[in-house]
Amino acid sequence: MKIIKDIKEMKEFSGNLKKKSAKVSFVPTMGKLHAGHIKLVEEAKKYGEAVVSIFVNPIQFAPNEDFNNYPRDFASDAGILSDIGASCLFYPSEDIVKKTETFLINPKYSERFEGIFRPGHFQGVLTIVMKLFSIVEPDFSFFGLKDYQQYVLIKKMAEDFFMDVKIIPVETVREKNGLAMSSRNVYFNEADKKAARSFYKVLKDTLNLFESGEKSAEKLTSFVIKELISDGFKIDYAEIADKELNCVKHRVERGDILLAAVKFKGVRLLDNIFFV
Repeated sequence: MKIIKDIKEMKEFSGNLKKKSAKVSFVPTMGKLHAGHIKLVEEAKKYGEAVVSIFVNPIQFAPNEDFNNYPRDFASDAGILSDIGASCLFYPSEDIVKKTETFLINPKYSERFEGIFRPGHFQGVLTIVMKLFSIVEPDFSFFGLKDYQQYVLIKKMAEDFFMDVKIIPVETVREKNGLAMSSRNVYFNEADKKAARSFYKVLKDTLNLFESGEKSAEKLTSFVIKELISDGFKIDYAEIADKELNCVKHRVERGDILLAAVKFKGVRLLDNIFFV
């Protein structure tokens, strides 16, 4: 596996792959890799040469968030990627975002759900992903569905700018107890991690309620909120939308999605479930 830190070198590496008619499959990450990231890379390898970036992006963190404490372990990450057969690890410095004066925004899709609680977050996400796409020039890029709003925004960005990259969603990977894999799960002790599993259980219980005949979004979200509060979660939001996130639903249909964000023991968790 080749490790590249220089932007020009990364462009050349990707360009050389294309000259050989190879496809470039790109997985952008912030590191501290877990089974969810590994699944993204394994999917990427099915489509072409897997290029993985690790960059903890300061412009997507608010001043009161955990940028300085965000878990980092480059040596371990590099070992994991080498073991699973990634072709290249791109590890740029913060110069990639320093002195940036042009930022991407999408008010329609950004200023809801996560955007209400993390203003400016998606501006930082879209800007760094656009930079990475411009450097790597991938044919395919892979994003986990745990961060569903992020996936929708990046897919929309690629479409709006007529980019020659196909955005491919990858199902959420969960711990044995059902908790969605996240680099921030390392903040939990084992007892708290075990208790946090009820987040996903409540989402599944809501799906069961829907399948038993309840179609009112108000009643379904009221159930979610009541159950999560009872289990000790502090709720940022729990809302039901269509799969494109174009509108919040009043009557729930198959294919709609329940998105939720909570805080538990000082850790912020995201998850979602489709009404299938």
